[in-house]
Amino acid sequence: MAVSPKQAPSNVKAEDLVAFGNAAAGHEGVLSNASGSLIYKPCTAAEIAFYESAPNHPRFQALMPTFMGTLSTPSDPKQAAALATAVQNAGDSAAAIPITPEVLQQTVPASAQPSVKTDAPAPTQEWAPSAGHAISTTTSIVLQNVAHGFSHPNVLDLKLGARLWDDAAPAAKRARLDEVSRESTSGSLGFRIAGMKVWDPEEKLGKNEYVELKDDGSRSYNKFYGRSFKGEDDVAEAFEEFFASAGEVKKDVAKRLLGTVTAMQEALEKQESRMYSASVLMIFEGDEKALKERLERERESAKLKSTSAQAEEDSDEDLDELDDEDAPPSKIHEAKLIDFAHATWTPGQGPDENALQGVRSIVRILTKIVEK
Repeated sequence: MAVSPKQAPSNVKAEDLVAFGNAAAGHEGVLSNASGSLIYKPCTAAEIAFYESAPNHPRFQALMPTFMGTLSTPSDPKQAAALATAVQNAGDSAAAIPITPEVLQQTVPASAQPSVKTDAPAPTQEWAPSAGHAISTTTSIVLQNVAHGFSHPNVLDLKLGARLWDDAAPAAKRARLDEVSRESTSGSLGFRIAGMKVWDPEEKLGKNEYVELKDDGSRSYNKFYGRSFKGEDDVAEAFEEFFASAGEVKKDVAKRLLGTVTAMQEALEKQESRMYSASVLMIFEGDEKALKERLERERESAKLKSTSAQAEEDSDEDLDELDDEDAPPSKIHEAKLIDFAHATWTPGQGPDENALQGVRSIVRILTKIVEK
């Protein structure tokens, strides 16, 4: 049954959109609605086009966050209030509710997306690093917040590719990103850790120059953490730190994420596309107590669903209680492909081996953790 959005307060203002707090890496300017179920991310025309055309590639689309639409960033106060109301209405629902037409902008048709030509010369315009600042745009995409539904999410952002630039990149950008690739595991493994956030309220994990201890009990690892690694052993140690809070169920969680990332590999091997500086985002419940409770809840639900036909009828009310909207969130893990500012479909050009190198490396490291 479809769930209708809750009524937003009549005095909603643009200020009701809040800074997104669960990003492991990325640029400034990402916001979320009050409930945290949606994020509001400044974007490029190419990223809009990629999301809009994803329904033509359903196997790949299943690995992406749910795309809700696009919103223009308003300068007029009345438009800002309408924007905030629409985002809050959509996000407070348990279902994906389309953004209202008054503020929805389908700005770029899929046909306008630039194609990738691997022999394209480097453009000659000047370029300077963004230093993590928000991109200059008046348009944002509205996406499912993959980290919503966790009590204390552990988040790992893995940037894919040894080559990190698309054919539109100026020569200076290409040179800078090639240097980053050579000096990090982007070059050797086809991915690097772009950022990480873990739940560690008792500060059991050691301190280092790349970590910021947050007031909420989490640890945030900046982009230089992953860039400091020289080989697979370093990255494997970081994965162990990512999974540390799972305690005795670490292998169970790693196995679940391995299954999803393996599905990504299989989909990419059958997909003709190119994506540069995209990421694999892996999340699991970082609070060990909450994690175990959710695993037990999952097991109990599976038992109820596997009983005899009569027992199933008798347990309908129990199942309804397990799925009650008012019950605490119960997500255990999640993994998605994200960040498609430099992505396009490339029919006739074969699979994206640049991204696949990184995905296969992730699969290999996760497999070692599961089999250890």
